[in-house]
Amino acid sequence: MDGVLTDFNGACEQIESNMMTWYRCDKDRFWKRVTDAGVAFWSDMPWMPGGKELYAHLNTSNFHLSILSALPFPERREALKNAKDGKIRWLRRELGEAHAKEAILCQRTEKALHSGPTRVLIDDNFKNINEWEDAGGIGVLHKNTDRTIRNLSRIIENEYKF
Repeated sequence: MDGVLTDFNGACEQIESNMMTWYRCDKDRFWKRVTDAGVAFWSDMPWMPGGKELYAHLNTSNFHLSILSALPFPERREALKNAKDGKIRWLRRELGEAHAKEAILCQRTEKALHSGPTRVLIDDNFKNINEWEDAGGIGVLHKNTDRTIRNLSRIIENEYKF
């Protein structure tokens, strides 16, 4: 979801410039600012450029589409609660009730638990893709919408010949 459909980095920079630098250098400061922004940080997050196009492409495919999205770690209790509530609100508003109900919200480290031979993960995090593929799934590293759609088309041609 974040970095593929929603613009997490852009939402962070709306709070204050250099937020992503804090994420790398001062996680406590970063998460305090995100937590202070409340549920709205997550529920009002803007679409990624190309996110609506990618969703439309995926939604019209013959595959079951599920949203798998990472949450803050449990020790950041308020941020975790805000993220859960906000992401579900975003999904309900932008993609509909069915996607909100079926969404899998988990820790980043738990994403690969949902992998399998016929499951494809689109993610902007290389580590998530590696873990997903190690667990038997097919990964697509998202850099931009056109590239992701091209990669999905190749996967469909090579892996899912009907």
